[in-house]
Formats: sequence, structure tokens, C-alpha cells
Amino acid sequence: MPRFSVVLEGDKTYETYLAIANTVDEAGFYSLQLYEHLPHKPAWGIALSLAPHVRKIKLGPVTVPANLYSPVANARLLAYLNSISPGALLGISRGAYMAGGRTSVGEVVLAVQKTVEEVRRAGWSKLADPIIYVGTSGPVLTRRAAAMPEVKGVVVDNLANPVYASEMRRVIDESGGSGKELVARPFTFISERQEEVDRFVEELRRYVVDLVDGSPMLRAAGLEPRDLDEADDEARARMLESFAVCGSVEEVLEKCVALLRSGVSHLCFGHPISPNPVDGVRMIAKKVLPSLAELFND
Repeated sequence: MPRFSVVLEGDKTYETYLAIANTVDEAGFYSLQLYEHLPHKPAWGIALSLAPHVRKIKLGPVTVPANLYSPVANARLLAYLNSISPGALLGISRGAYMAGGRTSVGEVVLAVQKTVEEVRRAGWSKLADPIIYVGTSGPVLTRRAAAMPEVKGVVVDNLANPVYASEMRRVIDESGGSGKELVARPFTFISERQEEVDRFVEELRRYVVDLVDGSPMLRAAGLEPRDLDEADDEARARMLESFAVCGSVEEVLEKCVALLRSGVSHLCFGHPISPNPVDGVRMIAKKVLPSLAELFND
């Protein structure tokens, strides 16, 4: 059966994180992940503060830019989070929102290897096999990550295009990663009110500029970088179709089913969830997750 998770931005109050963590913990999700985006609160801090309040789910920052923290720092934080929670996870990526630009593919690979080495070297840590993901939407880093024994899966932010998901699954499998997860993290927005959807599309466009610009995933959506600036009706429709699951509960469910049938093995519902994220996560837990679990129960 596929895994299901929720990922939150670092722009919320602690009370909101806690309410969502409790819902995710009780509803049978696999994990609660945190984006590590520099304009917002640090993901490690949020995860550590939530750890004493959950009983089942795994917690952690997914993904952290490879050059934001040293491998030693990431390893120590990961091992400690794992020791005070039901389980910890970490994603490492080339990074968005970094003033010095994205790191290279080789730097990500090295950061993953060194982080795992440091986790295993820590005498006080009992975490021998850490859960490490690599975040990317392109084939080059995907191939490298899929071939690494240290990596559990590839995380693709804003992946809502089943055709592109199938291609990513193919690349992972052909690179020796047939047992690894393909984690799709589409922006999720449950609402049938057009004015709310319009505001969501603008939020989506703003993120896509940093998260997807320059990626083959943009071209697969039939978009060019200039389309993100102009954002006419056609471009907005393509952004919604390719990078988000949006609409009524039924529409969101339909898109999720298509992604899972295209090769996604781990579906992570992403920012902003709904106008009220707490209510949105509860709606996913009550109306979306049970249907998906029934459809894909192995």
C-alpha cells in the first residue's frame, strides 16, 4: 500500500502545527514533513518541538538545502529527533531560496553520504539506518539518488502530472532504485470557491518560480519560464493541472488516484492544504485518505 504524508510550510503558528500534527498522528499518515525554506521558520526547530506530542508518525525536514547545514549538524539533529519521537526523516536537495544559488548534484550526493556516515559514527545514536530522501525534479540527480544505498526515495515537489510521474518512476527503476519510493508532494488545496482558488493559483505561481523554474517538469507542463511571469489564463490552468491537486474533495481524490496509478508510491499533501490548513488536513484525513487506502490496499 502506498504511504501518505503531509508537508507544511514554516509560516504557521505553533498551535497550528500542533493541531495538524495531532490529526496526522491519529489518522494513519506515515509522516509530517516540514519544508526548509529560508524565508520562514527553521524546520528542524518545528520538528523537535512537535516530537513529544506525537505517538506514531515520523517527523523531519524534507528537504534541506545541501549547503544550509553541515552533514555533522544534520546527522546529530536527525539522530536526536529520532530518539525523542516515533521516528525521524530527512530530505536533502540542491536547495531553493539560497542566496548563493543551488548546490551541484555532486554536492548533494556527498552531503547524503557524509550525513549517513555521521549518524552511524555517533556513539549515543541507535539510528543505524536513517531515512534519507533526495529532493529533485530532474533526471540527473534522480539517477544518482536512485543508485545510492543510503537513499530511501526521491521527493518531487509540486508533482501532480501523472505523465511526468511515470517518467520519474521509469528513471528511478532503470537506475537501480526499483524498491525506492517516488514521493510526490503536490500543492493541495480543497475549496470549491473560485475566489479562494484564484488566490491559491497566485500562491502556487509564486512558489513555482523558485521550486520548478529550470526543471524539465516545467517543460513537461507545456510551460516556459516567461509563462510564470505572465500567468495568463492558459498558463494558470496548466500550473494547476501539473503542479497541484485542487478543487472539491472528489476532484482532489481523482487526481491523487491518477498519481498513484502512474507510479507514485508515497503521496505527500503539500502547502497550503486549504484556506484553513487545520480544517483541510482533517478533511483529507476523513474524506480522502480512507478512499485511497481502500483503493490501494494490497
